Amino acid sequence: MIGTFPASVSQASNINPNKIFSFSSLNQVELAQNKAKFKPDSDNPNYLRDYNFSTPLPQTGKVTIRRALREFKQNRMFKACPANSELYAFAESTNYQVEICTKEHTLKQPKYYFSRAKNGSSSLTIKSNDEDAAYQLIFQNNGYTYSIYRDGGSSKNPINAYLEVTRPDGKTFVEALIYLYERQQ
Repeated sequence: MIGTFPASVSQASNINPNKIFSFSSLNQVELAQNKAKFKPDSDNPNYLRDYNFSTPLPQTGKVTIRRALREFKQNRMFKACPANSELYAFAESTNYQVEICTKEHTLKQPKYYFSRAKNGSSSLTIKSNDEDAAYQLIFQNNGYTYSIYRDGGSSKNPINAYLEVTRPDGKTFVEALIYLYERQQ
C-alpha cells in the first residue's frame, strides 16, 4: 500500500474497497482519488484506470512525458537513495511520486521503491529481494503489488505509462503517469 497508516494493511483495505488506499476522511489524497473516477478497463473489469492509454493528461495536455534519467533534475527527489545506490527511475502521477533506486554498486539493477503522496501525507519504502521482478519495476509489500507499467507505444504512437497498485483481492488501480524518467540501458 502506498502510505504509512495506523491501521494494518488488512484493516485499511476493508475500510473502503473502492479506493486504492484508505486514509482519514480529511486526507486530500483520498479526495483526489475519488475525483479521478477510476473506471473499469474495457479488457479487464478488475483494472480500474483513471485515463486510457491514449488520453492526454490534463496537467500537460499530452500522454506521459518520457525522458532519459540524465534529464531529471536531482533536486526534485524527495528521498535520497541508500548508500552506494543511485536513482534508476522517477515517476510522477496525479497523486504520487515514485523513486526507484538501484542495488548497491549495480547501476542496472533496481532494488528500492520509494513513494509518497504529493501532499506529503503518506509514504512507502520497499526493498526488493526479487531481482527479476525489480528489474521489471514490480515491487511487493504485504500482499500488495506496486509496478510502473511503461511498455508499449513509440514516438509515432505515444501512450501513457502507469503506476499500478494491485490489492490482495486482485483489484488493480491504475494511475497514469505525468512524467517518467528512466535510466537508459
